[in-house]
Amino acid sequence: MNDFSNGAAYLFKGFRLLKQPRILPFVIAPVLINILVFYFGLSYLYDSFAQWLNGFLDLIPQWLSFIEWLLWPLFAIMILLLIAYGFTFVANLIGSPFYGLLAEQTEIVIAGKAAENSFGLLAILALIPSVVMREIQKLLQYFFWLIPLVILSLVSFIITPLATLMPFIWFVFGAWMLTTQYVDYSYDNHQISFKALKKDLKNDRKTALGFGAAATLTSMVPLLNIIAIPAAVCGGTLFYIDRLSLENKA
Repeated sequence: MNDFSNGAAYLFKGFRLLKQPRILPFVIAPVLINILVFYFGLSYLYDSFAQWLNGFLDLIPQWLSFIEWLLWPLFAIMILLLIAYGFTFVANLIGSPFYGLLAEQTEIVIAGKAAENSFGLLAILALIPSVVMREIQKLLQYFFWLIPLVILSLVSFIITPLATLMPFIWFVFGAWMLTTQYVDYSYDNHQISFKALKKDLKNDRKTALGFGAAATLTSMVPLLNIIAIPAAVCGGTLFYIDRLSLENKA
């Protein structure tokens, strides 16, 4: 099994972990949060999609109108990716304290012990402000790369061949961001810096992209995406235990 498919396998292992008696209680609250976020997000998409599509098609020059049949599905794919990422990041931001607990419980089940700097439930809830700041740090990285990607997408309206590549570029970008998101909960539990996380992921790039690609695809599937996030947290913890914790011991 190559590194990419091995990375994707972490997500499916994460799904299987959700039924573990010690893990299941820590999944309930995040799932309820995800249901609410999904409901309001889907309602907004239903009301706005037609308006976005018409605005997009209006930007196409008249002499390129013959390729509308190609640009329409490309636009739909990009919107679907953006909605998937938007849903994921909002749900992660709101549910981040619970996901830290979920990652800790996953590590206890798999490794038999918690992080060295492990906290009880009340102590972790008291640290919600610092957890949210960590999430904001990840969001800042997201927007740092998002802005040039949006500019590149606008340029693709003029350079038509580039438009065909944009869904792929967006997908790779999202896959990397989701890997960063879900592996970071274990890093945060061990009080390892965000900078160290990014360095370690770059050293295991193919596995990281495989895990992120699987997380992205499941986040695009309605209803499945509700439980995909806690599964990805469990999978990210497995990723940390199997691959990245060895680098931190080196």
